[in-house]
Amino acid sequence: MNRHLAGACRARQILWSCFAAFAASGLTARGETLTRPDGERIAGRLVIDGSRIGFRPENGAKAVGLEPGSVVTFQPSFRDVAPGRPPFRLELGTDQQISGRLGAIDRDAARLVDGPGGLSVTVARTGLRGVVQHPGEAQVFEDGFETLEESAWSSVGEPVLDHEPRLLGERSLRIAAGGTALTHRLAEPLVAGKLELAFHDDGTTAPGQQWFADLFFRGATGPESLRAILGWSEESLAVESSGGLALAVQRLARKPGWHRLSVRFSPERTEVAVDGDELAHGKGPSGPLGEIRLASYATGKSGPPAGLAGHFDDLRLARFAEPAASVEIDPSQDEARLTSGDQLFGALQSADSRRVVMSVLGRDVPLSWGEVSSLYFRRAAVPGRPVEGVLVRVAWRAFAEGGAGDVDQVEGALVGVTDAALTVATPYAGTLAVPRDRVVRLSVQGHGRRLVIDSAAHHLGNQLSRTPPLLDPPQPESGPFVRSFTLEQVPERPAYIALDVVQVIGEASGGGFAQEVRDGALRTNVKLNGQLVDYLNRHITSSNETPERVRLQVPGGLLRAGKNELRIEQTGRANEPEELDDMGVLGIALEFDAAGKPAEKP
Repeated sequence: MNRHLAGACRARQILWSCFAAFAASGLTARGETLTRPDGERIAGRLVIDGSRIGFRPENGAKAVGLEPGSVVTFQPSFRDVAPGRPPFRLELGTDQQISGRLGAIDRDAARLVDGPGGLSVTVARTGLRGVVQHPGEAQVFEDGFETLEESAWSSVGEPVLDHEPRLLGERSLRIAAGGTALTHRLAEPLVAGKLELAFHDDGTTAPGQQWFADLFFRGATGPESLRAILGWSEESLAVESSGGLALAVQRLARKPGWHRLSVRFSPERTEVAVDGDELAHGKGPSGPLGEIRLASYATGKSGPPAGLAGHFDDLRLARFAEPAASVEIDPSQDEARLTSGDQLFGALQSADSRRVVMSVLGRDVPLSWGEVSSLYFRRAAVPGRPVEGVLVRVAWRAFAEGGAGDVDQVEGALVGVTDAALTVATPYAGTLAVPRDRVVRLSVQGHGRRLVIDSAAHHLGNQLSRTPPLLDPPQPESGPFVRSFTLEQVPERPAYIALDVVQVIGEASGGGFAQEVRDGALRTNVKLNGQLVDYLNRHITSSNETPERVRLQVPGGLLRAGKNELRIEQTGRANEPEELDDMGVLGIALEFDAAGKPAEKP
């Protein structure tokens, strides 16, 4: 071998060895970029420098501070593809959301059993806008195999629950080789939907032995079946079909570890994939899905090797369901939006991963998640927990193969930075540790203390919202808009009322009503303890078709220890005093600057 070529090969071997060691350590090489408010871009890494959170340039220079308006962008990299798309999303208002698998909802809170990083998340009902299934899907059956429910499964052999290996929760399902089976018969056959199932491959090859997942359809002329073969006789995954269900198969090599099997089916088409890689596709079944079976089988005469078994976890079956085209909104009640397009208004009593119980006209109505696309809660103005530090909005990928709509995000105070996670204290969802390898973006909003006074959306004005973009709710609220909050003490720092608003007529926007606003009409005034703080319109310079955050500086002496009252009042047109500006308030907070920070100019 040429000496220079040999040296290059040794260099590549060293490089790949280093990369493998780095990957094995649980970290992934990727860049982070800070974009400052003036547009300057700096490559480097978000760090804690002493007690201060900052951004360290890759050239080794001293870490720079995070100014309001700065954005840090990340390059997310996943290795845990098996968990798949989270089936539920908790919506917290102002485009904040957290995805995961639903644990339970009671009158006080909603809990995800696996939020960011696989940890449970509890969100107070007072800060929760709704619980939504993935658009276009309605869960009809799920099983994490924490228990084996006789009402859900019939068995052959001895399927058991193991503590290891497991993907979620405390257990997984163990299917021993040689002839073990677990069968679920659907209460209602499913014409079109999706099965997702996690399986663990230990890499064993055993001639004459197979384990698989079967789907049985009630075909128009007889039974049709689809079998995804997961091991052990071959070194690749395969699919077999019968009864007229013809599929083209592209075998995939088996790999040790947890993986995600996905089967999408409809009368038009069937698609089978593992970890997002296509395994088979073709004609759809001519009838609905009736049964699911998880099983093993001996194709030869010899018995299976001792201890040979496969493991399943996190089974989810959803039917495809189109969201309702139009809905009614009543902010004073809880609401269940049904996959049929109907709505139920009342009071949510409880919910878990299987069902929902609504109280409607004094009667409890149980519903399955196959019937419910989403839940929305009565809007109540209850202040959240104060947060303090670097005030940020953090966005992260909810799962490996997600698109733009699968990005979760929350607002809060960034209180911790490590190689593994960014830790954010939030007003209603506690403290979240977001895995660093999932983070997409961190937007810096300020430094100091933030108390959310009202996280719900409101429509102020006098006209029903009829044309897009619609206000939420479409019907304007009647009566004075008053919110109360309590302060144990008033910090000796500059204070601001921060409001997220949309469709406010701007004084300087140049629109047809701008001059009237300058003359004192069509204004939206914000008062604190009976005194005018400011009016919103003079801070709006755009058309305000998308939400903007406006910060109104509070004059000294207006805030007081104990109860405080915030009021929003509107003025009408000069010749039509009942004609008001129809606008949306999406959230209200009280903010205090960090200690020692100079006040902003009003």
